[in-house]
Amino acid sequence: MKTHTYKVDNQHIANIIDFSIFKNQDNILVQVFCGHDKSFLQEIIESIKDSLPRAHCIGTTTDGEIEQSNIYTEHTIISISIFEHTQLQSAYANNKDSFQNGIDIAKELISDDTKLIIAFTDGTSSNGEAFLKGVESVNPDTIISGGMAGDNGQFIQTYVSHGSKIFAEG
Repeated sequence: MKTHTYKVDNQHIANIIDFSIFKNQDNILVQVFCGHDKSFLQEIIESIKDSLPRAHCIGTTTDGEIEQSNIYTEHTIISISIFEHTQLQSAYANNKDSFQNGIDIAKELISDDTKLIIAFTDGTSSNGEAFLKGVESVNPDTIISGGMAGDNGQFIQTYVSHGSKIFAEG
């Protein structure tokens, strides 16, 4: 696996990321950590999906972003990981019940070969602990990383993204 990390502020993403270096790759995971508003997140994920249509793109709004040893607020960090021997899958679930969301995601994504789930949940209506317990009820041995979305400490509305869509819940 090789990972490239980019910090994007108000510049156009194509001025920061040379997408041509990823064009011939098959197993691409793009993670977007956005400290800006929903419209900026939408612009970013649409540019990514236009440039890398086969990539699995997941994202979240944040209450702080980390790049290497630096911590920021109100920035956007994009992580592009290329896998050689790993098959990627992505999914989205939106039940009103966080435990059931965990079950639904686990049933869709976990197989005998699954090593890890990276999960983002919204931070305003989801219960992170219930979500994790839902995943665990399907397979207690699966490693889970990720976190809950933030909104720069406002506690009003957070967002997660899957593909080129943004969701307020799920």
